[in-house]
Amino acid sequence: MKNIKNGKPTDERKDDDHGKVADDDANDAHANDEGNRGNEDGEQEIGKMDEEEPSTNDRRRMNILLLYPDDWRHNSLGSENPILQTPFLDSLAQEGIRFRQNAVTTSICWQSRATLFSGQWASQHRSFKLKCPHFTKGENWNHTWAGMLQNDGYYTGHVGKWQYHNSDLKKRFNYSHGFEGRHWYTLNRKPISGEDLARHSAVKFLEDRPKDKPFSLSIAFYPPKPVGSSRDPGMQWMPKNESRAIYENVTIPEPYNHTDAYNRLPAYLHTGRTGAERRWYERYRTPEHYQAAMKNIYALITQVDQACKEIVDELKKQGVYNNTMIIFTTDNGMFHGAHGLAGKWYPYQESIRVPLIVYDPRMPKEKRGFVDDSFTLNVDLAETILGAAGLNAHKGMQGRDISDLYLPKVEDGKPVLVRKPWRDEFFYEFTIWDENFIPSSNALVRKKWKFIHWYTKNGFQLFDLENDPLELNDVMDDPANVEIVREMKERLFEVRDELKSDDIGCQHGNYDWIQPLPEPSTDATAISSVGTAKA
Repeated sequence: MKNIKNGKPTDERKDDDHGKVADDDANDAHANDEGNRGNEDGEQEIGKMDEEEPSTNDRRRMNILLLYPDDWRHNSLGSENPILQTPFLDSLAQEGIRFRQNAVTTSICWQSRATLFSGQWASQHRSFKLKCPHFTKGENWNHTWAGMLQNDGYYTGHVGKWQYHNSDLKKRFNYSHGFEGRHWYTLNRKPISGEDLARHSAVKFLEDRPKDKPFSLSIAFYPPKPVGSSRDPGMQWMPKNESRAIYENVTIPEPYNHTDAYNRLPAYLHTGRTGAERRWYERYRTPEHYQAAMKNIYALITQVDQACKEIVDELKKQGVYNNTMIIFTTDNGMFHGAHGLAGKWYPYQESIRVPLIVYDPRMPKEKRGFVDDSFTLNVDLAETILGAAGLNAHKGMQGRDISDLYLPKVEDGKPVLVRKPWRDEFFYEFTIWDENFIPSSNALVRKKWKFIHWYTKNGFQLFDLENDPLELNDVMDDPANVEIVREMKERLFEVRDELKSDDIGCQHGNYDWIQPLPEPSTDATAISSVGTAKA
């Protein structure tokens, strides 16, 4: 069978975190704490190689820092939304490059994370079900970017949300501290916010890492993901008082008329039974609910922005900033009331588009601060990271090194983008175990057109994204679009069939995730117990 590469065939070789999650004691980092603390400080000229970093076979092996919050859609940045305060991320984009059309290939937490590590569409990594991470099993882990870096001598770490079995972290990384499902924890018998705990653990990793090895560190922040199922206004988000106060006296604009947008959806999406409808009712059903929810979400985003700044400040303090690739992106978008929906999952823009900022010390000066509208995808990040480490991608990876878009690469005397133009379309896929709760879908996405197949409902939609960016007007039945429907349907089925793999039957386990999360405890032992996260 052919592989799908860059969203096209080639002959080259559900919101939500359903299930119980175990929160590890915030005082126990599960870490291998060997290594000396760093004592370097100062900054370097951008692009200059750090003297302390090793090189193998004269190839540059950059450090990797991945900043990876949860449930954060593409325009939740100050550069896109003047109400939202994200000063650090905006400044990072000015030093690097921001990809405005970046998207995920499956919009749900664990499948997107599996794609991040494996560099594969879900149909290839097959980690369809919660707590069933096929991408980590057997030799599969050695084919992820994290496994390949560790095998190449990198000191690797992961902090925060893992989604699968947190005990696996000890086997997968040199340093790990897994925790998720809450906005507040305890550290040394004092309350600490989720993003501050992630920052604390990340700095510990950076301080204690062996200084004779390059490193990679992924930091999976849980905020701004909702917690629990409260129906009280804004109570699924618990920011700090001081960050919440920033947004106290602002009015956050609502999406296009909730009721009208909802009524335009296909009948099988407004049954009253879907997760997207139920969670809209919990979170956004009145103006009071909407304002309280969005102000708390914005406050948590601002908190994560500050935590990211403090982590990067530690890189600068240690003198390794200019030999470190920094990637900021997220696992999926969120509707925030758009289309009269909450959550994600569906192939609409608010769900599938997420931020992507890349700071790369190799980047030419003229590219810094650039906003690029190329179709970059989460499936590309594995090859991008490996490229920064001077390693070739594994043959099973299906993305493309994003640095092709900003580095002056030449192959056989021609610019790489001339020899191999960047993708102009991509395939989206989504499947889960309960079709009534979250209907499955595929989509073929282009700059102008999006063609959606709700394949268990025998339904199709077509949107003209240039003239209808909010996706309110399905033009599938417009006689003027007969040819584009025919061509895109044929193309979607072609790509789908190239990706198709059988569900290998890994059981999801229990469904206790639909129950409310217990109230957070300030007792460290309670925080290490099993809790149920919902979003």
